[in-house]
Amino acid sequence: MSQVYTRQVPLRVLLTLGLTALPLSLAAEGIDTLAAHQLDEVIVSAYIPQRPTALTGLQPAAQSWLSRKELKRYRVQQLTDLTSRVPSLFIPDYGSRRSAAIYLRGSGARSVGQTIGLYIDGVPVLNKAGFNLELPAISGIEVLRGPQGTLYGRNAQSGIINYYTRSAFERPGGELRLSMGSHGLYRASLEQSLRLGERWGLSYGLIGTTRRGYFDNVTTGRAQDSLRSLTGFLKIEYRPTERLQMALSATGDYVDQGAFPYRQVSPEGKVAPLSSDAPETYSRRSLALRYLLSYQWERMQLQSATGYQYLWDQTEMDMDKTAADLYHVQQRLREHGLTQELILRSRGEHEAAYRWTLGLFGYYDPKQLEAPVHFSYPGISGQINGAIRGMKAALARTNPQAARRMPDLSYVDPQRRGVVNTNSFEQPEWGIALYHESALRLLPQLTLTAGLRLDYEHHQLDYRIGGYPMPLQITTPRGPLAITLPAGSLEGRQQSESWQLLPKFALQWTPLEGLQAFATVTRGAKAGGFNEQGFSELIAQVQLQDGMAMSPGSGSQPFDRSTIAARTTYSPETSWSYELGGRYERPETGTRLELSAYLQQVHDLQLTRFVASGAGRVVGNAGASQALGLELSASQRIFAPLTAQISYNYTDARFTETAGAGIKDKHVPFIPQHSFSAMLAYSEEVARGLRLFWEAEASGVGAIYWDEANQYREPMQTTLRARLGAEHGRLSLALWANNLLNRSYQIFSYRLMGSNYAQLSAPRTFGLELGLRF
Repeated sequence: MSQVYTRQVPLRVLLTLGLTALPLSLAAEGIDTLAAHQLDEVIVSAYIPQRPTALTGLQPAAQSWLSRKELKRYRVQQLTDLTSRVPSLFIPDYGSRRSAAIYLRGSGARSVGQTIGLYIDGVPVLNKAGFNLELPAISGIEVLRGPQGTLYGRNAQSGIINYYTRSAFERPGGELRLSMGSHGLYRASLEQSLRLGERWGLSYGLIGTTRRGYFDNVTTGRAQDSLRSLTGFLKIEYRPTERLQMALSATGDYVDQGAFPYRQVSPEGKVAPLSSDAPETYSRRSLALRYLLSYQWERMQLQSATGYQYLWDQTEMDMDKTAADLYHVQQRLREHGLTQELILRSRGEHEAAYRWTLGLFGYYDPKQLEAPVHFSYPGISGQINGAIRGMKAALARTNPQAARRMPDLSYVDPQRRGVVNTNSFEQPEWGIALYHESALRLLPQLTLTAGLRLDYEHHQLDYRIGGYPMPLQITTPRGPLAITLPAGSLEGRQQSESWQLLPKFALQWTPLEGLQAFATVTRGAKAGGFNEQGFSELIAQVQLQDGMAMSPGSGSQPFDRSTIAARTTYSPETSWSYELGGRYERPETGTRLELSAYLQQVHDLQLTRFVASGAGRVVGNAGASQALGLELSASQRIFAPLTAQISYNYTDARFTETAGAGIKDKHVPFIPQHSFSAMLAYSEEVARGLRLFWEAEASGVGAIYWDEANQYREPMQTTLRARLGAEHGRLSLALWANNLLNRSYQIFSYRLMGSNYAQLSAPRTFGLELGLRF
C-alpha cells in the first residue's frame, strides 16, 4: 500500500505521516473532490520507512513539502536550490559540490560534520560530501525543521531533508528534458517508470550537465568554476502480495569541476581578479545501493532499510589563493558505509487512541583520507619563521631570561626546495541506536506525543604524519651556524565515544478541520570528530619545538605529545529546542498558512577556523549559542490559474557563552538573519490542448556575518528569476532567467592571514528548456 500526500487539502498532512493503514479508498475520495488545478501530490510507497507516529495525521512539527510540480516551478535541480524556498533553510554554494554547508534554525556546519540529515527513500546519506547531487526521478522533497534526533538520530540536530523517488506503480510514464543556456550550459535529463506486469515495476533516470563556468582565472587563463556531472538512478520494485513490498535501488554520481573561485577583497571592498596558481578542482565518484522491505500484519507493520554507500572524492585547493607559489593541498577520500534500520509500528483503525513506533538503527562507516600539503620554499619559510617568532614572543612573556638566552633561529634552505607534508588517516566509526515514540489521545482534540532515543557512537582515528627535513640557521657570536633537523613523523591512534539520550515531547490541538496548533520540546545532537587538517601544522611544531629543546641554554621544552588528542579532537554539539506552531488550510479557497516560533539553545557549539599558517581548517567547540526565530509559509489561490506563495524566516542567533574568544552576544557567523521567497505562478489552458504558464520569484538572504567578532558582513541581497513557457499535449517549451538584475554580491567570505577572501554570486543567466512527456 502506498500513501498519497496531497497539497492544499487537510488530508495532505494526515497522509504525510506515513500511516500505512490508511485505506486507499479514503485517500482517493479526498483527491477526487479536488479541482484539477488544485491537485498536487507526492506519492510515498509503503516500503519507504516513515518514522513519525501520530493519531490525527497532523504531525506536531514544522514541515515543508515540495511536490514534483513545485520542484519544477522553483527549478530545483540540486540541493542548494532549496535555499529560501523552505523557511530557515540556507544552503549556499561554497565553491564545489563537496561543500554542502546547510544552515537551518540558527545552526549548521561550514566544513566537516552536519546538523541536518539527508535521506533518499528513507536511507541516510552518511557523508555531507555526497549531499549535493542532481538526482533524477524525484517525486517530492520533505523538510522537517527543528531537532529530529529522537527518530533520526545522529546529525539531525536542526532538521531532516527527505528525498522521495518515483514509483512505477503510482506514476508510470516518462519525461525527457533538454536545456541550454548562457555560460556554456547544457543539461539533459531522462526519467521513466514502467510497469512490468502486476508485481514488478522499473524506474530509471539519467541527468548530465556541463558548464563552461562564470569566472576566469587570470593566472591560468581558464574558467575557475567549470562543471561536468553525470548522475544515474535505477529502481526495481516487487509487490508479490498486498502485505509484502520491496524495492532495490541504486544511485551513481560522477562530478568533475573547477572549484573554489575565491578572490581577495581589499579593506575598501575592491574585489581582485581570480589569480590562484595551483589547481583548484573537485572530483567525485559515488555509488549508493538501497534495499527496502515492508511487511504488514493486521495490527503491525515491519519496515527494513539496508544501505551501502561508496564515495571517492579528490579536492585540490590553492590555500594561499594568490599567483605566488606558496602552498596547496590535495585531499583524497575513500569511504565504504553500511546502514541498517528496522522499524516496527502499529497500524489499524482499532488503535484510534494510541499508536507507537519502535526502531533499531546501526551503521559502520570506515574512511581513508590522504591529505598531503605541498609547501614551496617561500611558503614553508614563512610558516616556520613565523612560528619561531611566535614561540620566542610567548617565551618572553613567561620567562624573559630564557628568551634572552634563546639563539636567533631562521629557516634557510640554500637549495630553496619545496617540501611535502604527508598526512594519512584511517577513520573507522560505528554506532547503534534504539528509539521509541508513542502518540496518545488525551482528549478528542488533544494528543500527546513522546519519544526517546538512546544513541551510541564510536570514533577512531589512526594517523601517520610525515614531516620534512628542516634546515635552520642559528646566529652565534662567531657567525651563522647551519643545522638540519631530521624529518619527523607522528603515528598514533585516537578514540572517542559518545552516548546520547534524545527525548521529545509534543502536544497537539486540532479544534477544527484544517486547523492545528502544536508545542514541542526536543533535544538534538551533532557528532564530534577529529581535525585531520590540523596535523599539517602540528608536525612542524613538533619538529621545531623538539629541535629548539636540543639547543643548550634555550630553556625550551620538547613537544608534549600527550596534548595531541586535545589539540585535534572536538566534542559533540547538543541542543534543546522549544517550539510553538500551527497551520491552517481551506481547500475551497486555496488557502494555506503555516507559522512557527522557536528557541534553540546550542551547547558546545562547533566552529570552523583556519590554522595559524592558513594551511588547513580545524573545528573547535566555542561555548554556546541561542537562536530565536520566526517562520512563515503561505500560499493563496488568487483566482483559478494564478497562485501566490511566500516563505519567510527571521533568525537571531547569538553566542551566549564563549570559549576564549570573547564573542559573547555577537551573531553566530554564516547564518542569515532574514531569508524569503515570494512567487507568483500562473497556469491556464488558453486553447484546446494548449497551456500557458509563467512564474516570477523574488528571493533574498541577509544580513550574514562572516566572522565571530562581527566585523565583516554582507547585507540583505535580493535576486529575481522568471520562467515563461507553453505546453501542448506532451511537448513543452520554456524560457528561463536567473538573477535578472545581474546583482553581484558575496555568498561566502573568510579571513586568512590578515586578508579577506570572498566568492561572488553567479551573474545573470538565461536559457531555453524543451520537454517531452511519454
